[in-house]
Amino acid sequence: MKRIFISIIFVISLIITILFIDVQISTFDKEFYSNKFDEYNIQGITKIEKDTLMEVTDELLKYMKGKRDDLIIRAEVNGKEEVVFEERERLHMVDVKDLFEKGFIIKNIAIIILIISLFFIIKFYPKILYKLLMISSIVPILILGLFGIAISINFNKYFTIFHEILFTNDLWLLNPKTDILIQMLPLDFFYSISMRILTYFILQLIILFLLGIGLREKHKME
Repeated sequence: MKRIFISIIFVISLIITILFIDVQISTFDKEFYSNKFDEYNIQGITKIEKDTLMEVTDELLKYMKGKRDDLIIRAEVNGKEEVVFEERERLHMVDVKDLFEKGFIIKNIAIIILIISLFFIIKFYPKILYKLLMISSIVPILILGLFGIAISINFNKYFTIFHEILFTNDLWLLNPKTDILIQMLPLDFFYSISMRILTYFILQLIILFLLGIGLREKHKME
């Protein structure tokens, strides 16, 4: 029973750790934003110069990391200096920041649990480690494969469901004609970053699976 419990804890904490790290890496990659701004012509849509867009993005990411107290950011928009994000946008980002803060906590707890459970497995049940690595990769890959197909067919549907689950208000329903936040980060951007996270996650799961196979072969030779 103890072995089963530790195994389950290990698998869950490993999956959560990898997924949350991938989300964090993708979300705070400023080069990714820069490339997508060019790809989607965000400069033309927002009427904000590329350098200014990147400065605003930098402040936005600082806010999400808790390194900035508010999102009252002034910048030149269409030749006039003004506050970039209106109140509704700023209120929505309060909710987003709260989600990321909880995500950081969950990730850190998962890492600690992963290290502790890995220690016990290596010390007391080293021969089952390869099985756990393979289980940790196979099940999520199958689920995420289906999920990837689903969102590629109708991303808007699942994007809406995602927001309805995570948010208790409708502040996320912004106007693409007037709200710069959604102009900067349109639906295509979220599709791209979702597929990027998914790709990173699946590749890492494949590496885990191969590592599991390697450990299994090593045990056979012993």
